[in-house]
Amino acid sequence: MKICFSVSVFPALSQTFVTTQVLYAVRQGHEVTVACQDYAPDTPLSEDVRAALEQVRIVIWPRRKPLLLGLLPTGWADRIVARLRRDLWRRTCDADLVIAHFGYRGAAVARAQRGWHGRPPLVTIFHGRDVSVEHRRNGLSRYEGLFDEGDLHLTVNAPFADLLVQSGAPAERVATHHLGIPVAQYAFFPPQPRSPYKLLSVSRLVDKKGLHVAIAALGMLHAAHPGIDWQYAIGGDGPLSDALQQQVIDAGLQDRVAFLGPLSHEQTLHRIAEADALLVPSVTASDGDQEGIPVTLMEAMALGTPVCTTRHSGIPELVSHRESGLLSDEHDIEGLCANILALFQDPALSTQLATAARRKVENDFNEDRQNAQLLARCLALIA
Repeated sequence: MKICFSVSVFPALSQTFVTTQVLYAVRQGHEVTVACQDYAPDTPLSEDVRAALEQVRIVIWPRRKPLLLGLLPTGWADRIVARLRRDLWRRTCDADLVIAHFGYRGAAVARAQRGWHGRPPLVTIFHGRDVSVEHRRNGLSRYEGLFDEGDLHLTVNAPFADLLVQSGAPAERVATHHLGIPVAQYAFFPPQPRSPYKLLSVSRLVDKKGLHVAIAALGMLHAAHPGIDWQYAIGGDGPLSDALQQQVIDAGLQDRVAFLGPLSHEQTLHRIAEADALLVPSVTASDGDQEGIPVTLMEAMALGTPVCTTRHSGIPELVSHRESGLLSDEHDIEGLCANILALFQDPALSTQLATAARRKVENDFNEDRQNAQLLARCLALIA
């Protein structure tokens, strides 16, 4: 089968799920093309991955708007650009199936394929902002053409699938498809009590990550239990860096909270494995932005690090409260504080949660199994 993956940037460190799907399809003997607007050959990759990607055909689509079109009236220029992109897509898309990552990209492919007799089926995978923010803005109206033209609409969690159906996507063409991680590559280390207790968050420092809630919860914990010895490290960078550091100062937690800055994936996994708990206090951002299901949660659960997270978006599909992790409501400072304290006070609970969490990702978030299911869906669609 000839498969074309349509993405904005390839390869992208922030979208390793795309690279793993591409390489899985290659290993299964399919001819793979990646159509991307920005090709990033200098992205840091392992030698094995770089060698495997040599078997992948790369095409640039859509191309940048010709500068001369800026001299034309906007309406004329837009129509010419749409025609150029449509013609280029039909010349370069030699595929039996198209898999588009993110709704924006799926909508662009749907526009290029409209009216094309014998076009390849289109599968679009929705991930996060492309559902939550767009639903807040316009009820997903920008995807009306995609809902008509697309053959299958997959979302990384069930709430997003519900939003697509509520917004006009045909229910029979909507399904949930979880992403995964290469679980076998993650060594499991059962929790070991130690002092100081090491807490960790690793993420972009943006609103939806809810790190202000974690800092507030730890301030509450410190005030109520000053004798507990803990340290909290925050890895990552982003627009809220200054505000979060000021919050730490205001709470008098400078000696307990450290900002690590950006971390490589290898550094992130090392930090998670060394931590006693991973805090992922995700919330819905002011613009409606939500998580899909954070990969760092899957990684911590595979490594044996207990997780404290929230009942947010698709997270409860991965984490069950007091079974495979601890959940609190969004913005619930007291609830998060209580969950952290429970891990401090009950080492047996940490071990129980870690063991069940590893089993959960092995069974339901195993990357190879999920990629096999995706290709099976695609083959069934063609059939």
